[in-house]
Amino acid sequence: MDLKGNIRWFFQGSTTGAQRARKTARLLIVLALFAGLFWLVPIDQVLHAMLSADPHFFALGTALALVSLSLTSVQIEPLTRNQGIKHSIGSILAINLAMRFYLQFTPSTIIASGFRWYRLAQPGGKNVEALVALGFFRVMETFITLAMGVAFWLLSGRQSSLEISVVWLVLIILAIILSWLVVTRYSLSIYRWLENHSGGFLHKDPWNAINRRIVKVLNAVCAYANMPALDLLLAITAGVLSALVGIASGVILARAVGIDLGFLTMGWIQAVILIATQLPFTVAGGLGIREVTLVAILATLGIGADLALALSFLLFIRGVLLSLLGGVLEAIDAIRGRRSSPAHPAPGDFKEL
Repeated sequence: MDLKGNIRWFFQGSTTGAQRARKTARLLIVLALFAGLFWLVPIDQVLHAMLSADPHFFALGTALALVSLSLTSVQIEPLTRNQGIKHSIGSILAINLAMRFYLQFTPSTIIASGFRWYRLAQPGGKNVEALVALGFFRVMETFITLAMGVAFWLLSGRQSSLEISVVWLVLIILAIILSWLVVTRYSLSIYRWLENHSGGFLHKDPWNAINRRIVKVLNAVCAYANMPALDLLLAITAGVLSALVGIASGVILARAVGIDLGFLTMGWIQAVILIATQLPFTVAGGLGIREVTLVAILATLGIGADLALALSFLLFIRGVLLSLLGGVLEAIDAIRGRRSSPAHPAPGDFKEL
């Protein structure tokens, strides 16, 4: 097998050997990242900063993270309902928490995302509808994150003391709604026009695989072209509020280790981290990538690597606590026998969303 074939086998192969190779590569990348970080920053300094963290700030930051996740469930509810899938907000929150639990023990987000897809599709086995809803949610979440990250970066650079007012919040929501109306109605037709005028370029390897993914995402987006305005407003508003509460949680956790960051600054920092942790070679929700990204960004603000790593590990611990709550809910659900048939599929049956 030539070099090109080996690369294609590694990134696109579906055999057990290819999957094992990708998992091994992810783990090696994480180990290399941590080895480099702790070679530069003594681990005892990081532990001292973590142990010195204010427990009250940490508890408040964790509580706000749970509120943010609850708002995410509010965001998902109208998306699933418009696909004929009926789940209460509480049920979706339990599924999201359980997904975070499984995410801590999987080498990538594939199995955890597949779990959420399967659970949302029940009862009734509406697999396609759940896939479209989650696809649209993922695109919407990324769009909101990028839009708010850019907006906060511009605002923090010009007026670092500016506070987020109701006017700015309304303008951000209206801008996102307007953009989504344009995207859901015209993005697929525009992309099809570009595809037809590319001279077949997008249908050649390796761009063909990327092209198929883009078309799938745009199809999911266009499925909501006629979504009721109130449902769209609810989804976007809940998504924006979830992001804002998540930023507040990050600010408070930073205060816990003695880092004083403004709300706007944390807003664009968190956007960068969220995008970075979505890279395909991350494990356990971005472990390793999050640490390196946060150290690099905070260094430009004059914050030491020991405090940056302490903050990153507090973010990780916060995620673990929320995932344990999901594990408890899963255990209670299993004991009470509330899960409906058919039985849960094996993890190997999940495919990446």
